Amino acid sequence: MILYTALPLELILEGYEEFSPKYEEIKKDGQLLLIEPISFNRGKIVRLISSNPQDYMNPSLQPGEIIGITD
Repeated sequence: MILYTALPLELILEGYEEFSPKYEEIKKDGQLLLIEPISFNRGKIVRLISSNPQDYMNPSLQPGEIIGITD
């Protein structure tokens, strides 16, 4: 990857070493999702894991959506 910028590299990569997200795989409504928990019962979808192309058209399963993760 090439990054064209006038900013110093130290400024661009500041905090990179400390960034370590915690991901969990959950099954919600029959779909396998990779989420990043953001509170006790909510999480942000990072990835949908499915072999069905129609699942990727569902707007409620798109990456970045906040969902409830309680059973």
